[in-house]
Amino acid sequence: MPTRRHFLRRTAGAALLLPLAGPAARTARGAAPAPLPRPGADGFNDLRGGVGYFVGQGGTIGYLATAAGLVVVDTQSPASAAVCLAGVRERAGGRRVDVLVNTHHHGDHTGGNPVFAPHADRMVAHVAVPGLQRAAAVQRGTYDAQAYPNETFDDMWTETVGGETVTARYVGPAHTAGDIVVHFLNANVAHVGDLLFNRRPAAIDLPGGASTPRWIAALERMHAGFDDATLLVWGHAGAGRPVSGPRAELLAMRDYLAALNEAVAAGVAAGKSADEVAAAGLPAFPDYALPDRPDAVGANLRLVYQEQTRR
Repeated sequence: MPTRRHFLRRTAGAALLLPLAGPAARTARGAAPAPLPRPGADGFNDLRGGVGYFVGQGGTIGYLATAAGLVVVDTQSPASAAVCLAGVRERAGGRRVDVLVNTHHHGDHTGGNPVFAPHADRMVAHVAVPGLQRAAAVQRGTYDAQAYPNETFDDMWTETVGGETVTARYVGPAHTAGDIVVHFLNANVAHVGDLLFNRRPAAIDLPGGASTPRWIAALERMHAGFDDATLLVWGHAGAGRPVSGPRAELLAMRDYLAALNEAVAAGVAAGKSADEVAAAGLPAFPDYALPDRPDAVGANLRLVYQEQTRR
């Protein structure tokens, strides 16, 4: 029967294959990050070097907004996208969006694409994203209402915008088949999308290509590629939890996913059903329980049960 320690040791071998940042990323490193202010009443929080994040309706939006360059990462919903677009353009002196990046295809991260598209020169994502986004739009009957990335890449994309070097690196399949990490190297701020849910049950999109073992390996790899001065921005957090913080949160997410896998493996070995495994929950991870969704951790356990038994 696998234990979490065994599971983590098994996945750690894959975790060091692809570091996320090289020497060029070190300009803002060496000092511990300053305490993070909470986002303002307008949803904006400027971090450093013109990089910040916006909290509205959906997954957290990241941005680089200066007079010399404007990059936006994810777009939330149409309503909040309009608020974000106005705010980042104001911060950038009214310039157009140089590059819009989608971290993955989910609607709470791409639903505002049509709002940004007329004001963005380029829309970038992993090569898997447009197809996944189109398939989801067909299911919802919203195909014509979407805006899709017009530039894709397989492994890594790099661009210098307004003096800031921006990289996007593929780390999936993990949360989906198309997850990327966007790193503003000089500011040393990275948007990790839905690869990190801070003390909140994860969205495990098996039809969209998710793999929790590979997700665990990706989190290990990301942690190794950043340092203690790196500020992360992630997609979602539990009530009262921040959507930005240090790289240590990657390991907290790793431990939660590993615990899901360990609990399911033990249940399967004992002949338990998915419902029985879900009912047992994860008592060692009380912070991941949602008061308004008491079944959320159980739903994660059912998905991992499906993932393990379908093999």
